Amino acid sequence: MSKIVYLTTNKFKAREAKIVLGDKYGLDIEIVDPDFEIYEIQAKTCAEVAAFSAKYAANTLGKPCLKSDTGLYLEALGGLPGPYNAYFDKQLGVEKFLNMIKDETNRKATIEHCFAFCEPNKEPIVFIGKGHGTIAKEARGNDGRWHDFFFIPDGDTRTLAEIGDKDAAEKESKYGDAIDQFAKWAKENLD
Repeated sequence: MSKIVYLTTNKFKAREAKIVLGDKYGLDIEIVDPDFEIYEIQAKTCAEVAAFSAKYAANTLGKPCLKSDTGLYLEALGGLPGPYNAYFDKQLGVEKFLNMIKDETNRKATIEHCFAFCEPNKEPIVFIGKGHGTIAKEARGNDGRWHDFFFIPDGDTRTLAEIGDKDAAEKESKYGDAIDQFAKWAKENLD
């Protein structure tokens, strides 16, 4: 099987790829911090963002590429921030965001985690996974990205960051199964 080029600048996404794609599935993965900007479109879902980015990267590099995108959808906010996770983090940060929703009683949320694989001049293949949970009242834990500090997966009392503090592989399993879907597909379809 040829090497899978995964483009990301996010150290947590790189770690996830090494744990799941490399260690769990034995795929030959190359984590690449691209030397060009990969544009992210404004869209309603992470699947659309990941698909566009993967296609753009594959056509720019002239080789197959894997891209991912993650979004957080809060019921009380009509699905926001959705695929605008990074923008909310940059503009508000964790504390201001939690303060903004402090009086909300509906704290249900969903994490959408998508992987898109694309070969040059072809359409991307998208794998979508979801994790359901609630939003904590305060940030907890040390390991993670913006939403990891306050997202509590269903069936747990810890935030993703707290889970990651103890076991990075367990944390990655709480994002849904998109990366596993891709890995199984890759083992069957990529030579």
